[in-house]
Amino acid sequence: MVGRPRGNAWTRAPRTSGRLTHGVGPRPAEPPAIREAGQSLREEADPLRRSVKERPGADATLGRVSDSSGPRVLSPTTVRFCPLCGAPLAREPIPPDQREQAVCTRCRFVFYLNPKLVAATIPEQDGRILLTRRTIDPGRGLWTFPGGFVDYGETVTDGAVRETFEETGLKVDLAGLLNVYTYPAAPVIVVYKAVVVGGILTTCDENDQLEWVTPEEIPWGALAFQSTREALREWMGLRGLTPGG
Repeated sequence: MVGRPRGNAWTRAPRTSGRLTHGVGPRPAEPPAIREAGQSLREEADPLRRSVKERPGADATLGRVSDSSGPRVLSPTTVRFCPLCGAPLAREPIPPDQREQAVCTRCRFVFYLNPKLVAATIPEQDGRILLTRRTIDPGRGLWTFPGGFVDYGETVTDGAVRETFEETGLKVDLAGLLNVYTYPAAPVIVVYKAVVVGGILTTCDENDQLEWVTPEEIPWGALAFQSTREALREWMGLRGLTPGG
């Protein structure tokens, strides 16, 4: 990915459309029969277009749902089928505590839906920390530090280092655990302090800007998550600084 530096920040370079135009001269006129058939099809599609546009949460682009609908997530109310055999799931009380869980109606597999695990870092260099501006939901357009889901088969520390490299292009060494942040119906976020040891600052598909900021420059009003705010407040507190938000 090609980008350009701007002060302490690195922003993604605009992409070209990649569209190719073939041939020259004006487009030939369609025969009347084809033109009339096309008009008929467009008229039949109009009610569908109107119904999509007029649905709450849909904008003027056909079939595009606005951000107000929120991202789809895996939760007890959205799981429908057994991951082992594909049969429908049903809610049943499970011993010993008799809490309801999703149970396969065929193979009786119990689908315990556990919180996902996120590993993150706060990279430090020359008294500044690195923040990323997200281009995906949740938190699109807001700032946080590098992090992401731990993959099956890797350790949390390896996941933190990998996610930092994937999102920023930087290689880091972990400098100790900052804290673990947990909330109801949300991932468990493990945040490490980190120091940069190499790499080239580069954006990715999940962010459009990377910026080194001093503690005084942290955009408290534009942080993506509660865990982002709490971790940065704790990071500042360890240095005897008063958070701004």
